[in-house]
Amino acid sequence: MTQSQMKFAIDDGSTNVKLSWIEQGTLKTIVSPNSFRKDWKSAALLRGQKVYNYTIGTTKYTYDATSDKALSTTHIDYQYDDLNLLAVHHALLQTGLEPCDVEIVVTLPITQFYNPDDCQRNEERIEAKRRNLMREISLNKGDVFRIVNVEVMPESLPAALSHLLKADISEFTKSLVIDCGGTTLDMGIIVGEFDDVSAIYGNNEIGVAMVTDATRKALASADSDSSYLVANELIKRRHDMNFVRSVINDESRIDDILRGIEIKIKELGEQVAHEAKKFARNPNRVYLVGGGATLIETAVREVYATLGERVITIDKPQSALSREICLFHSESGAEEVEEPVLLEVEDNE
Repeated sequence: MTQSQMKFAIDDGSTNVKLSWIEQGTLKTIVSPNSFRKDWKSAALLRGQKVYNYTIGTTKYTYDATSDKALSTTHIDYQYDDLNLLAVHHALLQTGLEPCDVEIVVTLPITQFYNPDDCQRNEERIEAKRRNLMREISLNKGDVFRIVNVEVMPESLPAALSHLLKADISEFTKSLVIDCGGTTLDMGIIVGEFDDVSAIYGNNEIGVAMVTDATRKALASADSDSSYLVANELIKRRHDMNFVRSVINDESRIDDILRGIEIKIKELGEQVAHEAKKFARNPNRVYLVGGGATLIETAVREVYATLGERVITIDKPQSALSREICLFHSESGAEEVEEPVLLEVEDNE
């Protein structure tokens, strides 16, 4: 595949965009945070720093990693609006590749992709997502990738594909896939080695945003940066006291903030476990994917205690979906692709 025909697999979630592609036989993946606000920023003070000022229609946006004015993406409408278009193009620019014509495969939450009542594709929403990403966008003093084709796939379920194909399962095995993302909780039951999808479930009110929003409020009360990006990073690195002290200005509040985060994580896990048990009482296997997988793992293991090691958190769960979609769409086939490489996306702010 020539560069002008490159294809990217993109799990364009509300908190981060996970993007995978195959380059010279190697699967590469980046995770690009979403943090955009309206209006442009001035030029960077230091040489080599990149400023990303975008225009969609007549509206100006900029990527701002730590702004407390960052626009919220933790709502279902994000899938069809300017912020989604911004997030996808910004992630493409983080690959380090020269802008060119590309095909992309993106995702929709499972209850947006399927009609929950009959498990059939919701063609209207799929087309709305596709049209949104075919719109024009420009980068001030720079070029963007030109998206020439958009394919849409459901979130969560394909993330377990490789594991199902490698596992010793029968055609009667029921696997529950739980995807806890920033905004939504998606679940689906896969029969056999992806022979069938027997049921789906989604909840737009349960997600890591529950923890993020509480963390933002706590940071603000401690006279600290309360942007979405910093709040999510604090949740991830809450056990790293050097980092904790670097983002919380009022150190007298550190213990309270960390305790509050743990309480919210526990609440999230309990809610996910409760919903999962209602949806799938006796699955044979459980796979955890998505950015919140490690936060809910303990609670899910407890509610499915009899399954033991058949409750599996997929490696690098946040980017698992984009990697699996990329391999699925690879012309060379997954068996010919070398081990994945996770590229660190530096904060150029």
